[in-house]
Amino acid sequence: MRCRSHFIWILSLVLISPSAPTLAEVQRFRLIPDESQIVTKIKDPFGGIVNGALRVRQGEARGDIDRLQEVGSVSLVIDTMSYNSNIGLRDQDVQEYYLEVQQYPVIRFDSAGIQKIERPQSPEDAWQITVRGRLELHGVQRDVIVPLRLLYQRNKIRAQGNFRFVLEDFNIRVPTLLFLKAGNQVDVEFRIVGEHQP
Repeated sequence: MRCRSHFIWILSLVLISPSAPTLAEVQRFRLIPDESQIVTKIKDPFGGIVNGALRVRQGEARGDIDRLQEVGSVSLVIDTMSYNSNIGLRDQDVQEYYLEVQQYPVIRFDSAGIQKIERPQSPEDAWQITVRGRLELHGVQRDVIVPLRLLYQRNKIRAQGNFRFVLEDFNIRVPTLLFLKAGNQVDVEFRIVGEHQP
């Protein structure tokens, strides 16, 4: 009887002990538009590469370093009217006839999960992460897989990566010039910077 009461006393101490491990709080990062950028690359009708930049309007990333696969998430809103290839007439055509910015003023990305994580060897090295998400472009939603490198430095995160999509998958016409068609595949490179929020 005495042994049993001693066991119950020890068990109660373990259960109510303030040193019992708790889950870390999920950290939130607000994305910084002026430090973030999306760059697109597509072949023009003559085989050259056209680079265009898009501005991230807003976004947020959440995560806990010990439970990243469970709770990590990111959402982005990209301004279609910000498309800029440094050639005014081409930019106007892309905005008006292909992106149709009056009808579709934003591009959205919302993560749906993390498929793969490779932890860095040291805090100075980048995490290798593969994110699964949904891209909404030109009124069409498609699932995409996005590999990226993530650095955590002081109170900021920096993510860089790239992926590819097909214009026709999003009901975007392939640009033409004098009956010559441009490329149908768009390569996207991104740099996203977020600042820790209290």
